[in-house]
This record gives sequence, C-alpha cells and structure tokens, in this order.
Amino acid sequence: MSSRAVLVCGVICGEGRERAAARALLALSLRRELGIDPLPRMERAPGGKPFFPDLPQVRFSLSHSHGAAVCAVHDREVGVDVELLRPAPRRLGAGMTDEEFFRLWTAREATAKREGRGLEFLLGPEGPDGACHRLDDLLPGYLVAVCPAEAGVPVRAARIAPAELAEVQNER
Repeated sequence: MSSRAVLVCGVICGEGRERAAARALLALSLRRELGIDPLPRMERAPGGKPFFPDLPQVRFSLSHSHGAAVCAVHDREVGVDVELLRPAPRRLGAGMTDEEFFRLWTAREATAKREGRGLEFLLGPEGPDGACHRLDDLLPGYLVAVCPAEAGVPVRAARIAPAELAEVQNER
C-alpha cells in the first residue's frame, strides 16, 4: 500500500470555467507536490480515463459540476467526483433525500472513475467501494468523494483560491 496521501484539490470557479479549472488544478498540484511543470501530455484509455503516457507513476482524476472543479493525484489509481447539491433526479433518487442521493452518486462515480468504468457501472446494482472518502467541507454547497486504490489510504484536501488558478491558467 502507498503511504503517500491522495491529494485532492478543489475550487469554486463559476459556471463555464469548470473544465479549464480542473486542468489548472492538475497543473498546480503537479507543480507544487511533485515539481512537474509544465503539465505533461495526456491521452485517454479505451474507457475514456485520462492518463500521462510518459509518467505512469502519476495517477489522477478530474471532475467538475455546476461552477466547481476537483482534482485528485496519487501514485496509484484514484477516482474523484464533485456534484452541486441540488434536487436529485426523480427516477434515480426515489426514496432518498437529495443529499443522500448525491452522496451515493459521488461515491459511485469516484469508484467508476478509479476503475475506468462508464455509465453502466453508475446505473448498475453495484455499490461504491468501501475505500471512498467523503470530503464534506472541501467546497461549500458541493459534495465531493474520492476513491483511492484501497482502504486506509490517507487523503489530504485543499481548497484553492480562484486567483491561484488564474496564475496557472495565464502561464499556459
């Protein structure tokens, strides 16, 4: 098991900026934590999971939702998801409160992202992995879950100020 903590960074960035903010979070995390700059070339695995072909020892996951973005970085497979707390879809969230639904959804999606699985996993009967952590205080108004490769891996979370990301985005 890796003794290094999973790093999860998040930012509230405003609608329409989420995708760029997620990539900027990744660039900032790699620079600060591993001294890697600039952001390495990315490719996608057959299931769509992004990876660094020239840095197989660095694993990451990105997510964004309605004005927020998150990034998880580790040396083993990891998945992360963020969702704005909002009314749950009626069919999928039947019998659950909005918060219960999105807590389950973020954990399931983080599990699916870690494994490189798609929508069929999210809509199937399988539950989230027990290794998932909820990061309740990372971004106010949002639910965040991170799923490391195995249980017991520590998680370190940081909320990043939008101004810090602007510096990274301006350099790219």
